[in-house]
Amino acid sequence: MSSHVFRPLHRAAPATAASLLAMLMAMASAATTAADQAADERAVRTASQTYKNALERGDSKTLAALWMPDGDIIDDAGRVMKGSDTVAMLEPLPTESVKTGRPEVAISETSLRFITPDVAVEDGTVKVVHPGHAAPLHGRFSATWVRHADAWKLSAIREARGDQATGPETLADLAWMVGDWVVVDEPGDDEPSQPSKLAKPSIAMSVRWNPSRTYLLRDLKITPAGGPDSPAAATHITQRIGWDPLSRSIRSWVFSEDGGHGEASWSRDDGSWVARTTAVLPDGSQTSSINIYSYDGKDRCVWRSLPTHVGGEHMPQVNMTMIRKSGSETTEGTGR
Repeated sequence: MSSHVFRPLHRAAPATAASLLAMLMAMASAATTAADQAADERAVRTASQTYKNALERGDSKTLAALWMPDGDIIDDAGRVMKGSDTVAMLEPLPTESVKTGRPEVAISETSLRFITPDVAVEDGTVKVVHPGHAAPLHGRFSATWVRHADAWKLSAIREARGDQATGPETLADLAWMVGDWVVVDEPGDDEPSQPSKLAKPSIAMSVRWNPSRTYLLRDLKITPAGGPDSPAAATHITQRIGWDPLSRSIRSWVFSEDGGHGEASWSRDDGSWVARTTAVLPDGSQTSSINIYSYDGKDRCVWRSLPTHVGGEHMPQVNMTMIRKSGSETTEGTGR
């Protein structure tokens, strides 16, 4: 066989060697890039966990160190704030205003993608349980991390509201009402601070769950001043508080023995519950009021009623303190 058959192979050898060398260099570069990105991913996830832990602890110093100077947050309501401003929100409150603990934050279903070697986007879901709330808040977030001074910093957070809590979860936030209560008058803002000489009726209240725990049943008994021997009879009022699937909110319906009735829409406002109430009195006149329940987390609740319309007349604010009887929170039907 002629030797010239092998000559093309000998001529191609240098080119083939160069190609192999280029391939090896590319493979080495790819391996280095993958290793670098893996290290960066670990660093971003560590920074994210540090942010979460600091948020739960209320550690403003650590949070501030994780933000870029111009970093910002847009929450689920479209409000824009600087990331550094959220740090100030964690400053200690006065002793009398401190709530029972900080929110519990659970982050899950996170994913991380690199837009550039120095910019990464973290997406995930979040569940927040606030003290005194049985129903958690669900949402989604997108956090942009940037490499800055050899560390990963937050440049932006975007929040979106998730699915609303179900009726039973939301109604469970009012489970603190269960029990037997006595009501004590307190002066309103426009009333004198000294005790009134006028005898006032006594009010007792009992709250329990219905068997299926779809409603809280509240029974009130108002005994006129002078006690059971008074010529005026005691008044009984019943109320049902439950989740309304039509309005997707908590509503209540109240009925009085004297023929009056009313309803209210409930919402949470900071640390209190607000019931916006409309009612019809036995004589056919209509009233409306804003009733605010501020529960202390134990056995005391301050109730304020701000009348907004009482037959065209201005009525003063009413303040009362409800005290739960010891041990009554274990009333049958509470599920405790």
